Amino acid sequence: MIVGLGVALMVASPALAQTVDLSPVQNVLQGIVDALVGPLGLVVGTLALMGVFLAWLFGYIDWSRAIMVLVAIVGVASAPVIAATIFA
Repeated sequence: MIVGLGVALMVASPALAQTVDLSPVQNVLQGIVDALVGPLGLVVGTLALMGVFLAWLFGYIDWSRAIMVLVAIVGVASAPVIAATIFA
């Protein structure tokens, strides 16, 4: 039994997960991150803030909801920096 286990370990090939190339997936995800924190993200964040403040001005939302949107925009914009700090 021990000899059979030794032969099985010597003949075993690397796992399929070790040979999978994930660079296309990584490129797509990196493109999404670049879009969210780049110029497009700046424009979307600016428009969101303008919409929130106009909605607050006309009484459609209250301050707590406006603050939640502001925190969400800051969180999305700073997520790559936070992740880089954690995983670096």
